[in-house]
Amino acid sequence: MEDSKVDLRSTRSVQVGEGMVPISPQEQWAAPAFFSVYLIYLFWRQENELLHWVSLVALPTLLVLWLRREAGGSGLGSVLASFGLSRENLGRGWLVALGVGVVLGMVQLFLSRSGAASLDAFRTGRAVYLLPLAFVLLLFLAGFTEEFFFRGFLQTRLEALFNSKALSLVVTSFLFGLYHLPYAYFNPNWPSAGDWSAAWGASLGQGIPAGLIFGGLYLYTRKNLLVCVVLHALVDAFPAMALIRFGDSWH
Repeated sequence: MEDSKVDLRSTRSVQVGEGMVPISPQEQWAAPAFFSVYLIYLFWRQENELLHWVSLVALPTLLVLWLRREAGGSGLGSVLASFGLSRENLGRGWLVALGVGVVLGMVQLFLSRSGAASLDAFRTGRAVYLLPLAFVLLLFLAGFTEEFFFRGFLQTRLEALFNSKALSLVVTSFLFGLYHLPYAYFNPNWPSAGDWSAAWGASLGQGIPAGLIFGGLYLYTRKNLLVCVVLHALVDAFPAMALIRFGDSWH
């Protein structure tokens, strides 16, 4: 063990499925450091959904791959499994996710600015095709990218850092709300745009409860990341129906 580059006394394991995954101290500290740098960047430039695939998926994956190679090495499959993308863990929590997703999605209809337009889609029957389309789009956009980063990358590493599931859940949920702050202030599509007080309230008021729900499901399913992706996409799909545009008209 004298030649190891990792202080094994600081390496902690977190449960993923039925097994335990060791998280090195380098990974434990790299995750919050990455988030801090990324948040500063967001105040300079708010990304679109496609760029999230680089910043929230590709870069964290490459970072963990590099850190594990420095510490002795592991493959891409092992890294993805540490995020919660493990074939052995795909059967957990689906009914809970679907039930909670439908309930919260309906609540979103009354809380979002596009709620009236989305309700109109139900009244006119257009929700039959708009809702599945919005759900599929969100699966590959915010649903996957944000869950991959916040639950798969950040919450798992913070759990090892704090040696506490509960504390990692609370901190990650707060950071999830904080992540939305630049968008809440700078994005004109947010009703809080240009108002710092309203932006803080909107980002934390929505992000923290959502983070607690998504992160709680992540823990309940022993880190089945895909079920969190589905829940996230389902919750956002109901109000997102109003944002789908065909041709020159909004539907």
